[in-house]
Formats: sequence, C-alpha cells, structure tokens
Amino acid sequence: MDFSSARVAIVADWLTSRGGAERVIFSLAKLFPNAVIFPSVFDEEAFPELSKRDVRCTWLQKLPRRLRTKHQFLLPFFPRAFRSLDLSDFDLIISSSSSGFSKCVRKTSPDQTHVCYCHTPVRFLYHAREEYEKNFPIPWWGRPVRFFLPTLLNTLTRVDQKAAKKVDHWIANSDFVGERISKFYHATSTTIHPGVETAPFVQAGKKNSPENYFLAVGRFIPYKKFDLLVQTFQRNKLPLKLAGTGPELDRCKKIASGAKNIEFLGFVPDEKLPELYAGARAFLFPAEEDFGLTPVEAMAAGTPVIYFSRGGACESVGRWGIPFSAQTPASLQKSIDQFLKNEKQFSPAEIQKRGVAFDEANFRKKLELFVRKVDKIK
Repeated sequence: MDFSSARVAIVADWLTSRGGAERVIFSLAKLFPNAVIFPSVFDEEAFPELSKRDVRCTWLQKLPRRLRTKHQFLLPFFPRAFRSLDLSDFDLIISSSSSGFSKCVRKTSPDQTHVCYCHTPVRFLYHAREEYEKNFPIPWWGRPVRFFLPTLLNTLTRVDQKAAKKVDHWIANSDFVGERISKFYHATSTTIHPGVETAPFVQAGKKNSPENYFLAVGRFIPYKKFDLLVQTFQRNKLPLKLAGTGPELDRCKKIASGAKNIEFLGFVPDEKLPELYAGARAFLFPAEEDFGLTPVEAMAAGTPVIYFSRGGACESVGRWGIPFSAQTPASLQKSIDQFLKNEKQFSPAEIQKRGVAFDEANFRKKLELFVRKVDKIK
C-alpha cells in the first residue's frame, strides 16, 4: 500500500486546542501525507503544523469564533455537521473520536472502510453522564435549559449508538477504553497506545539532574484532580510545581492560599516541558485517564511517576512507578511516603527505556500495520 497516494479522510471531533486527541491527528497526518483533514471546527493559529495541509471544516466553522470554541453549546449540532460531509472521494475514513461525534460521518459506498480511533466512548453520554448532568456549565441566564438536558443526552445517545454500528473497525487507545467500547458499543477493538515524540524528553533527562520538586502537568479541569494534589501538598509541605491552565485554576489557588511550597506555573510552552519534567523528583498523575500522555513524557525524561491505579496509566506506567488506590489525600500521601522511602531504587535509564517504548514513531508503525491488515487500498 502506498500511503502517499492513498485517498484518506481524517476526521477529528474538533481542532481548537491542543491535547492528546490532537496529537493523534498529527500522527495520522504524518502517516497519510496527502490525506484531507475534516474537523468540525478549526483554529489555524493553534495548529501551525497543519498550515500546509488540506483542512476542510463542517458548516459550524462559519459560526463566530467565540461561539464555535464552546463545544458544550454545540453538542446538538455536531452529529448533523459530520453527516453533512461529503466523503465520497475517499477509500479510507479514519475518525478520531473522544467527546465529540466524528464517528457520525457517512460512508457513501460499501467499498469504503471506516476505522474509528476511539479515545473513549462519548464521556458525557455513558460513564460520566451523571456527573455531566450535575455540572454542565450553563450560565445563569440559561439555567432553564438544564431541565431539557436529560432529553438532549438521550437523543444524542441514540444518534451515537446508530453511528457506532456503522464503524467497520475499532482501535482503542488503551485496554481500559477497549473495555468501554465492548460495554457501550458491543464491539471488539484493537488497542494501539498513542505516542509522543520522546527524543526531547530523553535528551533533557540525560542533561539534567532531578531537583527537589514534585510536578504535575495538564489542564485544570475537575476530573484531572489537581485539587487533590494541592490539598495533599498543602499538608505535607513538599515542593510542588503545577503547569497548566483551565477553569479549576482559580479554585486550586484558593485551596493553596498561604502554601509557599506550591507554585502555579501557568501555561508552559512545549519546548520548555522536557527540562521541567527532567528536573522533577517525581511526576504526579492523579486522574483516571483513558490513557494519558504526560506520564509517558515524564518517563521518557527518566522521572518516576506516582499515579492513580485506575485507567490507562496502569498500562503505560505499571511497575515503573508507584500507584495509589483512592483519589484521597491519605491514599496519595501513602504512595508519596513509599516513593520517598524507596526513591533510590528507581533507575532513570530503565524508566526512560519504558517511556521510549511509547514513541510516536512506534505508534505510527502499529497504525500502518493495522490499516494494511483491514483495508484494501491499492
């Protein structure tokens, strides 16, 4: 199969901010250099890597920029927007699906193949629905809408189920997500863990010696559990650096009020992250993630990981770090104490080797083998 000439459509839920799902789009774009990329909405400034690629958006792109980046308010329109895309010119359709509806795209011929790379079944329709109904971010003037939210979610669930039945092949980003695909979509999947470009982290790990601080990197949103880190380190007084922004940032700063050992770094550019990882005594990962790329980055820098023992980190980190069993300060502190007691037993070289196993090039190789197996592009 000559991927340079293959007629491939890459469909993304959206391309407005950078995260793990967006990195998968970059990998797919490398694997299929002539593929057309179809996001629901697109922010060109956020993705300079795609400036020379053929990116075609849905009609939602015509909305004012301020509105089209508010994904939660566009939920009723995503399925119809993706169904409106004309993909008749393509042999292979690869949708990258997480909390959106990219899998709703339509095949126009039985000769087309639709592969869905699933980061998770739509979070707010299935395993996190109760939390979503409770915490859906509706402004004060729109609060009556909350009354209709269950009906909307029921409708979207039916739409999502119908779309899932038309997917030809499923790829899960972890075994953890594969179990959800089986449970909610009644489908089998192949696990291909996503990857990162590990070289900058490996180089930083070889150049820098660990300092005294603990580190966490990510978006300040509820399920990331940055508040748990702040509560724990406010008590233990160990140095903690938190890199990232998000709606939970101000609340976490209030919790940390007066704690001089906790430093909020705000947004850290990608080029600064390797050195930050390499300088950390240990990396903290308190979330239940579908997979999670930041622990891989930390390991590539030779930094041990203390992680919550549920989700994708169990597959990526495993015995190369220390798990904690409950998202409570007491449970986290117990694992921190265990780390402090056994810190010298962690080999940076062995940890780096584990991180490099998830290099982005390996991810593309596995994707290529999978596509060659299931598709018939000439």
